[in-house]
Amino acid sequence: MKKQRPVNLDLSTISMPATAKASILHRVTGVALFFALTFVIWAWSESLSSAQGFEFVKGLFNGFIAKFIAWGTLTVLIYHLIGGFRHLIMEMGYWEELESGNASAKAAIALWIVLAAAAGVWIWF
Repeated sequence: MKKQRPVNLDLSTISMPATAKASILHRVTGVALFFALTFVIWAWSESLSSAQGFEFVKGLFNGFIAKFIAWGTLTVLIYHLIGGFRHLIMEMGYWEELESGNASAKAAIALWIVLAAAAGVWIWF
């Protein structure tokens, strides 16, 4: 049996709707949050171990790399919370239609971008 199906291996030509992007982003941020929590748990553990550990972590968070990791962790957490809230509302039967689903996905991504910028301002300034 010979199956001739169209094969599109160029992923840059595939156009996903906003709902697909929002859903994939929610999953990706969940995985990223899992790995980012290792840094957070280590920092908590080290800072609570002794006064020297606290000063070490405090000094570490003055550097660019640590601030970038903290900002990344916050942005991942922010989107995961926004996406989770959106999914909860959809579980209650709202925003399930095509138009409202796309609108809520675009709003979630836009709100995330605004809050991520605000988190960056909060961390660096």
